Amino acid sequence: MDLKHFVLSMFTFFVVIDTKPNIEVLFNETADLPCDFKNPQNIGQEELVIFWQGAKDNVLYELYCGSEKQMHVHPSYINRTKFNRTTWNLHLLSVQIVDQGEYTCFVQHRSPKGLVIIHQLPFHLSVLAPFSQPEITRLDNMTVETGNTLNFSCSSKQGYPNPQKIYWTVETHNSTEYSGEIHLSQDETTQLYNVTTFLSLPITDSTTCINITCFLQTQGPVELLISETFRIKMKPYKEPESNFLIPGIIMASVILILLMILKAPCWKKCPHLCGKGEATRVKAEDSDHPKERDKALEPVNHQMCEKREDR
Repeated sequence: MDLKHFVLSMFTFFVVIDTKPNIEVLFNETADLPCDFKNPQNIGQEELVIFWQGAKDNVLYELYCGSEKQMHVHPSYINRTKFNRTTWNLHLLSVQIVDQGEYTCFVQHRSPKGLVIIHQLPFHLSVLAPFSQPEITRLDNMTVETGNTLNFSCSSKQGYPNPQKIYWTVETHNSTEYSGEIHLSQDETTQLYNVTTFLSLPITDSTTCINITCFLQTQGPVELLISETFRIKMKPYKEPESNFLIPGIIMASVILILLMILKAPCWKKCPHLCGKGEATRVKAEDSDHPKERDKALEPVNHQMCEKREDR
């Protein structure tokens, strides 16, 4: 083969691959596997052998000269197929993730010379599972106020294939977008994905409300999934002067205690001086009623007067 024919054959090969039909089906739904056999010679089904085969040479279904045969059908496809004799399509029931891949429909003509392939159609089967609506969860119990950091998660479940992108929008005075790191886990039985991402949001300024939304970009029938908006109300802002009330009370208490400590020695050493004011008050109240001690002093005063007259 010369170079010209080689290039031409390779070009034809890649064109066939690029134009290979892609059949999309939802998880657990029914897929219509095509054959596209037009039967231009109008050959009867009793002379034809029609079967679908997977990439691992597993036979899904076989119609041999008008009769269904399960001799060559792989066990995983038993009772999962229905052939439409009008459209020449094969219905594959309850499609799973493991069913996706490359398939080919073959049509053989049974002639005196044996079975001859007269038609074949390769195609690809893609299985899609829509993710659930993303759900935002608060992960902390911090007070919503300036200086604190709030933590959130956004999760979506049971989807396939893996999502392309996940991100957040946070709206306060303006809107800010935060990209999220995709954390995937896969169910061993169904092979469906669960996806989670996390957001740490520092509160840097005072605002009345914060609106948080999570977006999940997928490859499924709904390309963009949006969570319900998570709304947070900020704690009311307090005026700075309220912070001086407690220190003022503490200072006044300290001064009062110091005064009491400084006055304590006076009561111990000079009780007559500390109580001078009280004694004066009692004397003033009793001035109209002289006591016996006042009468006892009268003779002494009289004698002193006599001595003055002698002089």
